[in-house]
Amino acid sequence: MKTWYCLLVAGCAGTSVMTLFLFLPRWAGWSKVDVIKAGGALLVGMNARAFATGMGIHLVMGVGFSFLYAVFLGFSHLPFNTLTGALLGSLHGVVVMLLVAILIMEHHPVARYHERGPATGLAHLGAHILYGATVGWVVGLMN
Repeated sequence: MKTWYCLLVAGCAGTSVMTLFLFLPRWAGWSKVDVIKAGGALLVGMNARAFATGMGIHLVMGVGFSFLYAVFLGFSHLPFNTLTGALLGSLHGVVVMLLVAILIMEHHPVARYHERGPATGLAHLGAHILYGATVGWVVGLMN
């Protein structure tokens, strides 16, 4: 398995790239959903702390998933690089895209987060592919 420091840096880098990509549909006007704030609002309701809470959850999970990717690839004996990271990110993205679009957005306690379009799901898929590719690239650079 890769060193914890390498995976921490890779997870932070991947999460940063992913976060920028998740903001893209909202900034471009394609979607009204702010996925970071929506995640925080699940825990703290719709208030001023929702964005900060969502960003904290997002960062912790981003770092955590870099470790899970390393464990999975370690068991499979595949190298941890940009390609295998992107492949894991695509699988991860499909699961998240379905969970977010079907379970979370339809049943979110804040009604404004029920509005979503195909751009939201596609942004999740693309963001996870970029996350995995970035994590794999950084791990490759550091090893």
